[in-house]
Amino acid sequence: MGGEHGGGAAGPAGHRRGGGGGYFFNVIIQGVTPGAYFDGALSLLVTSDLLVTLLKAWIFGFIAAIMACYFGMTCQTSPVGVGRAVNQSTVVTFVLVFAVNYVITMIYFLAYPPRAL
Repeated sequence: MGGEHGGGAAGPAGHRRGGGGGYFFNVIIQGVTPGAYFDGALSLLVTSDLLVTLLKAWIFGFIAAIMACYFGMTCQTSPVGVGRAVNQSTVVTFVLVFAVNYVITMIYFLAYPPRAL
């Protein structure tokens, strides 16, 4: 399914591949020094970004779970009804996550404006 521990493509192995690819491109291909690469990468990390990302992940998971439960508990008792409920749940979850992501991101950027590099 993805990472080494079932965490998806963005799990621990995915992060290593992404970091390794960025390192290879910047240091090997472009000739940036390893120290400059890590200094630049670490200067972009902000605690508030991590916290809002964790909050978003929790909220998105909650939305997906609530929608799946609602549509699953109110569906018709037939295979077709279950299939339609899954489809409806997926579409509604996608739209809600998109909308909630927009709102959270706007609030976050108003509260913590991006700093100039």
